Amino acid sequence: MISRALAVLAAAAVAAAALLALAVPAAAATDAYVRLAHLSPDTPQVDVYVTSAADPSASFVVPGVGYGAVSPYRPLPAGTYVVSMRKAGAAPDSPAVISTSVDARAGAAYTVAGSGPASGLKLSVLTDRLAPPPAGKAAVRVVNGAASAPTVDVGPAGGPTWVSGVAFATATDYVEQPLGAWPLQVTTSGRPPVTLPVTLDANSVYTVLLLDAGGSFRAQLIHDSAGTGTVPVGSVETGEGGTAPGPALPLGTAGAALVLVLGATLVAGVGRARSR
Repeated sequence: MISRALAVLAAAAVAAAALLALAVPAAAATDAYVRLAHLSPDTPQVDVYVTSAADPSASFVVPGVGYGAVSPYRPLPAGTYVVSMRKAGAAPDSPAVISTSVDARAGAAYTVAGSGPASGLKLSVLTDRLAPPPAGKAAVRVVNGAASAPTVDVGPAGGPTWVSGVAFATATDYVEQPLGAWPLQVTTSGRPPVTLPVTLDANSVYTVLLLDAGGSFRAQLIHDSAGTGTVPVGSVETGEGGTAPGPALPLGTAGAALVLVLGATLVAGVGRARSR
């Protein structure tokens, strides 16, 4: 009985390992990843609706999203989605404040950001980078959500500028920079510079996000993705409602958890067989 149970355990472990080996490329080939951001300083909290006409089960709502919030990425079937913002607490069938469509491609990631002043609110669809940078480099972009910084230059203190003239409510392309620790400096006309200590790791992609803060502005680093075989995870939860979608586990972690559960279940069966 015991040897039979051990044989079942071994077979299950082999099957789970095979499933794990297949899971990463399969999911990467079929899912798109979407996250939501509220980057309009004078726009109050909103409820954000993501709607799929082709697959209603893929639709979801993130309630009470406030300024500065960037949700975790959510894996979705590839397809076309309508992203709409309504005033927080408004009826689902009430007119949207603003909406846009996203053609989400399999294996790609997107940030849908409400940005600009409330009087000129817009929804921008940013295509996020998942491909790892070359050896010795990290990829960095700047997203300016700070009205108090109409244009900014970003680069290491005392070093070359990485990007310059980044206007409010715009985003730069990704630029590749050397790995290591940097005292990153963000400068704008008429205000003291803001320094952000950053460490850029190998195989990593980052967003430097600028936000208004008490009459000035602040900068923070979002780690968007790291290497292949994992889903993107970058998020900033400031101001976001409690029912926001949770970050997806790297597929390797989910598969390892499956192996552990199977193993624990079958080991328990072996123990019961021994006691008989």
